[in-house]
Amino acid sequence: MKGTGTSGGTGPRRRPQQLLLALLGTFVLDRREGPTPSRVFIELLGDLGVSEMATRATLSRMVGKGLLDKRKEGRVAVYGLTADAEKMIRGAGKRVRSPSPFTHADDTWTLFTFSLPESRREVRDQLRARLVWAGFGCLRDGLWIAPGCPDLSDIVSISALADAMAEAGGFIAQPLPGTPMTAFVDRAWDLVALRAEHDRFLGRWGHGSVTVGNPATVLTSLVADWLHLLRADPGLPARYLPADWPSSRSADMYGNLWKQLEKPACDAFDELADSGR
Repeated sequence: MKGTGTSGGTGPRRRPQQLLLALLGTFVLDRREGPTPSRVFIELLGDLGVSEMATRATLSRMVGKGLLDKRKEGRVAVYGLTADAEKMIRGAGKRVRSPSPFTHADDTWTLFTFSLPESRREVRDQLRARLVWAGFGCLRDGLWIAPGCPDLSDIVSISALADAMAEAGGFIAQPLPGTPMTAFVDRAWDLVALRAEHDRFLGRWGHGSVTVGNPATVLTSLVADWLHLLRADPGLPARYLPADWPSSRSADMYGNLWKQLEKPACDAFDELADSGR
C-alpha cells in the first residue's frame, strides 16, 4: 500500500490537538516515566504536516486547559500528562481498544439532560464535547440520548465539569411500544454523514497493511483517525442501521493495522524520545 496515514489521503484534516492526544495515549500514558521533550512532538507532528509554531501553540493551549504540565530540564521544555488528561485518555482508551466499539446489541438507551446558562458557555461546550465522545446525540436542546449505558461519571470526571452534574441528570430507558425510535435516531444522528466517515476511514487506510513511513508517525495518524471515527459513530443498534453498515469493516481494519504497527511504532518513539539524553 502506498504511504497512508502520514499527511495525505482523503478525510478530515487532522488537528494538532487530536494528533497530540493520539500520540500521548499511544506512546506515553502507562508506558513511559517522566515528561516528554518538546522536540519529540515537533518532529513527529512535523512529519504529519504540522508546523513547529502550530505544535508549540497547541502544547501551550493544552497546558492552559489543564491537560499538560510544562517545566524545563536545563534549556529543554518538557511536558507531562496531568491527572485530568490521564482520566480523559484512559476513558477514551476503553473504546479505542475494544474489538467491537460500534456494537450495542440491546435496545437500552441513556437519556441525559442539563441546563447551563450562556454565562457558562465554556463549561457547556466542554460538556457537549464529552457527551459526543461518549456516544450521545442531541434530541433537542438540553436533552441527549445514547445507545447502551455509558458511564456518566466518566463524562464529568475532569475537574472543569465536576460541578455541572448539579444541573444535570441521567436516566436509563427502554422504548415503550409504539415509540418511533427510528425517527429519534434519525433526529439525533445523521446516518448519511456517519457512513461517509467510515468510507473516508476505509479509503484513507487502503487495504489494511502499512509498509511506508516512520511507524510512530503512521500509528499516531491511524489512532487520530480512529478517534475521529469513534467520536462520529456511537455504535447504534443494528435494527436502526442499513444492512450493509460498514462499522465492522472499519473495526477489523483498525485492529489489523494496530497489530502490525504497535511494536515497531513504540520502538521508534522510544528511540526518538531517549535520543540526546
